[in-house]
Amino acid sequence: MFSTSPLAIQIEFAVVQVKNIQSDSKTQVKLLGLGIGVGSTLEVLRNRGGDMVLANNNIRISLGRSIANNILVTSDKNGGHNHG
Repeated sequence: MFSTSPLAIQIEFAVVQVKNIQSDSKTQVKLLGLGIGVGSTLEVLRNRGGDMVLANNNIRISLGRSIANNILVTSDKNGGHNHG
């Protein structure tokens, strides 16, 4: 079983997979609109203590730290994006 940790603590350039989103349904719908849902693969482009900048394929997304703390992820052992 994979251990999960908050997106907010991931290091820059880490590639992670979303396993759970601990928020209300309104926030989950907004995240889905940004392409972030359970099973999504994200790359952390910037994480310097404030907002985070993520990559989801060719899309760049900025998330606040409070939301990022509620997104649980695991390391992507495949080492990159799935361009299937």
